[in-house]
Amino acid sequence: METYLRMADIPYEPMYSRTTSSGPKMKTPWIEYNGQAMGDSGLIMEFLNREKGVDLNQSLSSADKAVSRAFTKMVEENTYWGVVMNRWMDNFDKLHELFEVPWNLRFFLRILRRGFRQMVLAHGIGRHSKDEIEGIIEKDLKAISTFLGTKPYLMGDDPTEVDAAMFGQLSGILWGFPDSYLHRIVTVDCPNLQAYCNRIKDRYWTDWDQLTKKTKKDE
Repeated sequence: METYLRMADIPYEPMYSRTTSSGPKMKTPWIEYNGQAMGDSGLIMEFLNREKGVDLNQSLSSADKAVSRAFTKMVEENTYWGVVMNRWMDNFDKLHELFEVPWNLRFFLRILRRGFRQMVLAHGIGRHSKDEIEGIIEKDLKAISTFLGTKPYLMGDDPTEVDAAMFGQLSGILWGFPDSYLHRIVTVDCPNLQAYCNRIKDRYWTDWDQLTKKTKKDE
């Protein structure tokens, strides 16, 4: 969501707190615009496109827009849940470090984990074996890598809305899962995905180190 706002040059004020984490649809991200709360990144983008006269997809043909939507929905509705499985089920013991949760509040993570376990079962991906899930998500990531090829952005020379969706998922893998099979795929098996993420980060997140409180040496 934030990457889209930066790509569209729409000013915003981020709010990060437990009191703002649920939103009108009990999901993140969500926004408040002129006192109106709205959820779901796709619906928010459609609203802001109309409200602000933005069209990041204006250079795309109808066929390109169809491909763009297919890739967006793949990462949001399938790849994402593989990431959830890896983070909340397979590497739960490392979450307190990733989220910097103090020891006396770590029981909240267990409560959240139970909720995610119910969601992945309802989605369906949680009913597969670990090897099956990893195979499914590997195919997703390699499909992105193959389609990206040597292009600077997924749909060509210019960034479009789908790049915001891709960066939202791939950046979490690249910088949040250093010891996972997901990280191996985007760095070793598909190095163009790592270059792609760095390209978007360098263009739209010039304050990355400040926001993440990391130095280039740490990274």
